Amino acid sequence: MFGWFGKKNKPTQSAAKPAGNRRVGLDDASVPEAIVAYAIGDIHGRADLLEQKLTKILADPVKEGQKKTIIYLGDLVDRGLKSRQVIDLILSHEDQDIDQVWLMGNHEEFMVRFLDDAPNSLEWLTYGGAETLLSYNVSVAAGAFNAEKAIKVSEDLNAAMQAAGHDRFFTRFRDSFELGDYLFVHAGIDPERPIAGQGPEILRWIREPFLSFSGALPKVVVHGHTVTEEPTVRNHRIGLDTGAYYSNKLTCLRLEGRDYRFV
Repeated sequence: MFGWFGKKNKPTQSAAKPAGNRRVGLDDASVPEAIVAYAIGDIHGRADLLEQKLTKILADPVKEGQKKTIIYLGDLVDRGLKSRQVIDLILSHEDQDIDQVWLMGNHEEFMVRFLDDAPNSLEWLTYGGAETLLSYNVSVAAGAFNAEKAIKVSEDLNAAMQAAGHDRFFTRFRDSFELGDYLFVHAGIDPERPIAGQGPEILRWIREPFLSFSGALPKVVVHGHTVTEEPTVRNHRIGLDTGAYYSNKLTCLRLEGRDYRFV
């Protein structure tokens, strides 16, 4: 049922947890024994691909006493045509025997800015927001797009989100999530700062110096945001954004104990 690759063949004993200034690498990283974690890269409105992944995750056998946790790495919306359906799909699994965590990406930030201050946030429409409006059946009146029209569109979007129960969904976004020796974020971290010192702008937007960093970090960082053809696996980070909205390839990382695999 699963097409695995990148399996890490290592002993199953628990790795020591980093403390103080200690660093941890992928070969030593682990998640708690009672949890099997699944991290999903940038979805960007591809509800069809997400549905396929969730079907496989739900069917994935785990040991007695283990619970599944799904971490969505942000950029759930925009570009693809089914952003509303992506959120509906995630919410439809809230009554399953799984835990779900969703992180805020820069595209969710764009969307929130538009809802709060549409006239000064029109760039969202050119970064995939127009497709998100379509998924909520929100139309834009013909003619020049001025401040008055922008406010009307944001009001219509807010009403559509409330009707769908998505306003509550947006209150549950996190900027990061820690599990064992792993740190899950949307974009990355500043390697020169402690984990506690990373702000939303860094966690949602950073590329450099994170991407070119080659040293060790206090946690192995699992992230999206930067598109690559295949998942990026380094000793200190795993990148999962494989451009789902145009490549038809949504990447999911499975973590159990000291083992990692890709669905």
